[in-house]
Amino acid sequence: MKNSMNSRERSVVYVLGLFPYNIKIWVDKKTGYKCMMLYPRWLDITWGGSPPYWLWNRYKEMSKENIEVIKLAALCWLNVRGQFKMSELSPEVDYEIAYIIKIKNGASGWKLPVAPEIKNQSKEKVQKRAVSLLEKPRGDWIELNGGSFQTKKGGTDDVLFNPYEHGGHWKKGLSSKYKMAAA
Repeated sequence: MKNSMNSRERSVVYVLGLFPYNIKIWVDKKTGYKCMMLYPRWLDITWGGSPPYWLWNRYKEMSKENIEVIKLAALCWLNVRGQFKMSELSPEVDYEIAYIIKIKNGASGWKLPVAPEIKNQSKEKVQKRAVSLLEKPRGDWIELNGGSFQTKKGGTDDVLFNPYEHGGHWKKGLSSKYKMAAA
């Protein structure tokens, strides 16, 4: 039986930057479904360890927790890969991958859309989208929908996700404090 929820009832799996954690799993009190939060250090970010391209910063949010944020200095090949086990989530639930990003004022190089992609472990494409950042608000943290998938009862596959933009032109002015997959 499939459990579908409207957007107000969605539980969220965040990929963000609470230091020193890489992943957080909890049960949403309202829905009873498992949620997951993945932090930037959990991800494979092309050139993520190279200061000329990406900068890692920590700061305290209102929760008093240290939040780690990755900031794009400048690069021409955006590629962020991550994965998690489907079995960590509630079975037969529709989940959504979403990214929490900030596009800075003065950001440039985002003429081509970013392509969030979701696959299962067997590399079967579940969903691929094209998302333009040109019309997105500047200077505020926003949620960028990366697609959706459904967990399977007894599912053991990994869910792989990969927002990318390989246009070959230089881009700058993007920050991410977390990405999230939501039920």
